[in-house]
Amino acid sequence: MTTIRLLAFGILAIVLNGCATLSETECASGNWYQVGYQDGKFGRDSDYVLNHESACIEYGVRLNRDQYEQGRQKGLEVYCTGHNGFQHGVKASQANQNCTVAFPEYLASYKDGLFSRHENLQVHLDELMREHEILRQAIRRIEDEKEKERLNLELDDIDEQINDTKSQISRVNYLLDMYR
Repeated sequence: MTTIRLLAFGILAIVLNGCATLSETECASGNWYQVGYQDGKFGRDSDYVLNHESACIEYGVRLNRDQYEQGRQKGLEVYCTGHNGFQHGVKASQANQNCTVAFPEYLASYKDGLFSRHENLQVHLDELMREHEILRQAIRRIEDEKEKERLNLELDDIDEQINDTKSQISRVNYLLDMYR
């Protein structure tokens, strides 16, 4: 029983330690511009500074928000590129709000990525619909019940793919509408 408790406390310690965004050494170094730059390079919101502040307060260190924000803005220049915007659009993920206003190339490329995703999904949906119709016609002509059952299972799978693809198209349309 004590082994289980020790293991549980060990895991809890690792989880709680993982919550701190900065170590004592990083807090003490006071290189807030660099910390902000790194956060900007990852596209993090300005509120992310609160995580650093709470980590550093534990060590009695105050964060310089002006330096942090200057660094974060420089880091966002690295993150908010047209390439990243396009990649977010192609994946139909949410646009990074830190990039949509100050970095027009990011937003334009994001929209291009969404359009590309939409076109690809539409082509895929058309293919699925053709497969669906071919299977339905085959099921009508086949008399062997086992073969009909197999084809019906295949048709069910196609129908699931059609519904999933339509759902993805709806998500892309929703995202496109957000940025018109």
